[in-house]
Amino acid sequence: MKHRFTAQTTKAVFFDMNNTLIDPRASFDSCFLNVLADFAGRWDDGDGQWNPQQVLVKYREEWSGKAAPLRGKPEAAEAVKKQCLQAALRHYPFQVNDAFVASFFREMRHQARGHAVPFGDAPTAVAKLAGRYKIGVITNGSKEQQADVINRLGLSAHIAAERIFASDKGGVRKPNAAIFRSAARDAGVSPAQAVMIGDSWKNDVTGALKAGMPAVWLNRASAKTSSRRKVGSSEVPVVRSFKELTELFEL
Repeated sequence: MKHRFTAQTTKAVFFDMNNTLIDPRASFDSCFLNVLADFAGRWDDGDGQWNPQQVLVKYREEWSGKAAPLRGKPEAAEAVKKQCLQAALRHYPFQVNDAFVASFFREMRHQARGHAVPFGDAPTAVAKLAGRYKIGVITNGSKEQQADVINRLGLSAHIAAERIFASDKGGVRKPNAAIFRSAARDAGVSPAQAVMIGDSWKNDVTGALKAGMPAVWLNRASAKTSSRRKVGSSEVPVVRSFKELTELFEL
């Protein structure tokens, strides 16, 4: 098989975090169940009636039916969160009022970093690539928070703190080309010698291409196996999994 990226021409691989390395659904579920356990601990009478997994399933069912029209409407979203939590906890003696909902989701935000869950195939793929390439992260948000997540997930052996490039440090957010150029420079490579891997076509792929950095679109929703998408004179590989991703690289 002819590899798209070889160690001779590619020196660094940069990943996005959320929805690329980090599975937001699994992370939400883990955090939700932990916070739920904290709140239920004040009530659970140990008679076997308490079923936190069932509460999570019901919350997700309610949310999935209401979430679509809420994009860009944070106030409406908060009201719907309350409705979903009320429905999920209907059979338990909680008073799910505004104060309860605010406290519940505030605690979720507080605990979120501690419950980040990687996609199942992410750690193995990162470890494989780290054997031949410099590995880094380019992300919008806080470098400190992302470094903490990477450390908690056991990825710091492959992603050094100095290769975590976050918008809060440089003042520039993806898809601005400057953050990609800066990351390449600080990693000691040219943009053309690096590859950006992410799930966002706008933030990760087009941002990298504007900086002269090749990119791979990790599109798990794609119906096709690995394919390609033409962007001007550039060709962007499209993959559905980290297995397909690593097949693009010489290892």
